[in-house]
Amino acid sequence: DYSRQVVLPEVGPGGQARLAAAAVLVVGAGGLGVPVLQYLAAAGVGRLVIVDGDRVEPSNLHRQPLYGVADVGRPKVEVAAERLEALNVDVTVEPRAVHATPDNVDALVRSCDLVVECTDNFRAKFLVSDAVVRAGKPAVFASVYQYEGQLQVYRPLPHWPCLRCLWPEAPRDGMVGNCAEAGVLGPVPATLGALEAMAALRRLLGLDAGDAPSLVMVDLSSLETRRIGARRDPRCDHDRPGGAPGLEADEMDLELEFATLTQALESGLELVDIRESWERAHDPPGLRIPTHVPLSELVKGHVEFPADGRYLIVCAHGVRSLSLVEHLRTQGRTGVHSLRGGLAVLRS
Repeated sequence: DYSRQVVLPEVGPGGQARLAAAAVLVVGAGGLGVPVLQYLAAAGVGRLVIVDGDRVEPSNLHRQPLYGVADVGRPKVEVAAERLEALNVDVTVEPRAVHATPDNVDALVRSCDLVVECTDNFRAKFLVSDAVVRAGKPAVFASVYQYEGQLQVYRPLPHWPCLRCLWPEAPRDGMVGNCAEAGVLGPVPATLGALEAMAALRRLLGLDAGDAPSLVMVDLSSLETRRIGARRDPRCDHDRPGGAPGLEADEMDLELEFATLTQALESGLELVDIRESWERAHDPPGLRIPTHVPLSELVKGHVEFPADGRYLIVCAHGVRSLSLVEHLRTQGRTGVHSLRGGLAVLRS
């Protein structure tokens, strides 16, 4: 029964028919994807294609309430399809238990009218962005970091910017911590996912015709929202294939291994801790790294990395540090290395 939305003048029977005839590709069935799928299915979008190669894990449940304890270990798309079909029998759900890759993304994008990107990694986001540009399809993107999120809508118009126009060089996966490393409260991705769903419905119903390109920033800790105007970069290579540039950096000597913190300190490299302050607060007394440059502040431009020198960059598990090293190498900083495995592997 769609009566509560059909009564809206902007929807009506004609708009409901448009939704029923629409096909939407949702890439990612996690914290962002769950509310997107639920709201689009409930609204009567006729065909939903879900792409996600992950299985349900216990740590997912606090922010992905489409799944339950009994679903742990099952493919997310399989569970999602069952729940969505139970929610609305009018909707055709096509689960694809794969990740988006350079080999399949173009066919997936071309098979639908609209794409909603809901993953938590930059490689996938830029892969999908390139594909929608090539296919001339509209898309909605969102990302989350702790209490903050951002939303961007792409429309295949000559003046409309894509992700590369805003970020010519994609941040390496791990440069900004994902939910596992940075932490997140469930309502944050739920809010951004709901905004993605709303943006998708507005596009399908033709309600966004007068919109200007923009990036919407949401801070759930202060309940503040900002809209930043965006322009297409005339230098942007919109059709660049194969994902984001700079993601295949040379692995040689990017990472160094040490058995103990003492060995690392005696290596001649200056240690730089890029963990957040709240992570350092739990350090044992024997773990003291004086140079502290939080990655979140570095990414935002609030602080700068130390001047040229020889550095060993450390984080909890070696993921963020490796990403930062790869980024710094692209800027000519050859004297930086990442501690393989992070502080978790050191025996103090």
